[in-house]
Amino acid sequence: MTARPRRKRTRSGESGAPGADVPEREFTRKRDEVRKAARRVNRDPKVRGFGRAGLLANGIIHVLIGGIAIGVAWGSRGDADQSGALRTVAAGPGGVVLLWAAAIALFGLALLQWTEAAQVVSEKRRLVVMRRLTNVGKAIGYAAIGIVVGFYALGGRSDASKTWQGLSAALLDLPGGVFVLAGVGVLVGTVGGTLVFRGVTRNFREELRPLDGRMSRVVGALGVVGHVAKGLALVITGVLFLASAAFTDPGAARGLDGALRWVASVPLGGGALLVLLASGFIAYGCYLFARARFLRDGPMVVTSFNDR
Repeated sequence: MTARPRRKRTRSGESGAPGADVPEREFTRKRDEVRKAARRVNRDPKVRGFGRAGLLANGIIHVLIGGIAIGVAWGSRGDADQSGALRTVAAGPGGVVLLWAAAIALFGLALLQWTEAAQVVSEKRRLVVMRRLTNVGKAIGYAAIGIVVGFYALGGRSDASKTWQGLSAALLDLPGGVFVLAGVGVLVGTVGGTLVFRGVTRNFREELRPLDGRMSRVVGALGVVGHVAKGLALVITGVLFLASAAFTDPGAARGLDGALRWVASVPLGGGALLVLLASGFIAYGCYLFARARFLRDGPMVVTSFNDR
């Protein structure tokens, strides 16, 4: 009497018919195909060109915000946020054409940033996941800015502070809306804290090709100052949203412009603090110019702070 052949075990350790792990292999194959496609898009010269143009457009917006904020510190009128910067562009010669060009470029930057997720390389899985999520979040943010710029290119005009106040009032009138408003504050503050962390640890250097000498020091200084300044402004913005939720006061939630004006209202040197913060926005804009010039080409190698 011959012995019955033993059935092979699958990768999961359970006996079963050969090919039981086909769905897993198929999923891995499709995932690899998507990753390769994203890398091809990321390396496409046209996509990289639009991404560089988007960085330049975003840099100009931040420089304008910083300039308007310095004017506010010196007593002039204006909204120190994206709406104020875009109104300034729209009012200039060829403003509509420039806004359309900026909107298209920002969508290109969103595509470039989204495909950056496929470029992340690290020995630590946690860092890969975190950086991929960061890239996807940035892509959504750039696309949102592109939509806003397109809105202005179509002739739309709005006051961001009033828009945020109206949204806050609507949320406070809804059951449980106060928690949603508090969640917005936590989200904005978290983004700001992340920017401060990236500035202090110089994580932003992962976005650039290797630099050395004076250029490395200049770009590094712009990146540190710019990330920290913008991050602090967003942290203050988030705190004001939390205050709006805590005290059910929609007037406290006024976005970035409200945060910068709050800094200006601080007793004993608020104007000087605002000038410093506004100068940081200008530095951030200049860093974006530098990133467009020295945009990294190839994998994004991510390391932890202790490994540097």
